[in-house]
Amino acid sequence: MSASFKRLAAIDMGSNSFHLLLAEVSMRGFFPKPRIIARYKHKVRLADGFNKSLELDAAAIARAKDCLKGFSDQLARFKPDALKVVATAALRKATNQHAVLPELEAVLNYPIEVISGEREAALIFSGVCAASEQKGPMLVIDIGGASTEVIAGEPLKAKVLNSLDMGCVVFQNNYFDQQTITRQRFNDAIQQSRSQISGLKQQYQQVGWQHVLGASGTFRAVAEIALAENHAQLTTDWLAVLIERCVAAGHVQKLDFAGLRDDRRAILCGGLAILMGILTELQISHFGVTNGALREGLLAELVATETA
Repeated sequence: MSASFKRLAAIDMGSNSFHLLLAEVSMRGFFPKPRIIARYKHKVRLADGFNKSLELDAAAIARAKDCLKGFSDQLARFKPDALKVVATAALRKATNQHAVLPELEAVLNYPIEVISGEREAALIFSGVCAASEQKGPMLVIDIGGASTEVIAGEPLKAKVLNSLDMGCVVFQNNYFDQQTITRQRFNDAIQQSRSQISGLKQQYQQVGWQHVLGASGTFRAVAEIALAENHAQLTTDWLAVLIERCVAAGHVQKLDFAGLRDDRRAILCGGLAILMGILTELQISHFGVTNGALREGLLAELVATETA
């Protein structure tokens, strides 16, 4: 690699999926911007491995190791000048983190930073700002596997950051066990989502927003369904109809919406319930989707460090 460029790599060990970004950045110019060379994503479903004591089971740990081994092979070929690895809610909450973390670090042969909910929210907002061209106040929502981050602020300046104790994998397991979908199950899950955001409602309203942007899997799944069904806008009313269609299906395996990927079907209802709860409680009628997320925020942080 030329001295005028640096190779950077970022790994986001999420509670549902693990992501690896490979990029290079010019060392010249006042505002260096990374060029992403490759993206890798694997459904690890780490949060699916929790038992009642919030210990991660052997199967979840094995899935994580397999993924990190593949990432390690990619890194060996790419030879980054700088690498950053973070883990989010699933490892943050795991009561056996002290035993699991060294095993995962040994496979990757690199330290893993288990980040706080507030730092996770900040990185998500940074990633959304890096990927989005929106101007003015915005509200960013990221529904992960074991936590949900809600951030309000202006481009590059987050003002309210919160990480909520709910995620699509956890909600799916808690409210839609045995893959059964009913109106009561949805109502209970939506109410739980509303209760988690209700105490923070005033904070967000005081800051305000012009745009609502969703990051990560649940939002992309909703957007892909809407696109396949020729819906021009993402609205709370349309989301309510989609939920009713899930209830009518009655079972996860019967969710056959156009645009719905097989890997998202298993946790769709958990994500929809969280999303509907937040939108309803904050009185949001329209929302959009962004490609930016935590991994892009992590990459932006690496760029700032390496080009300083």
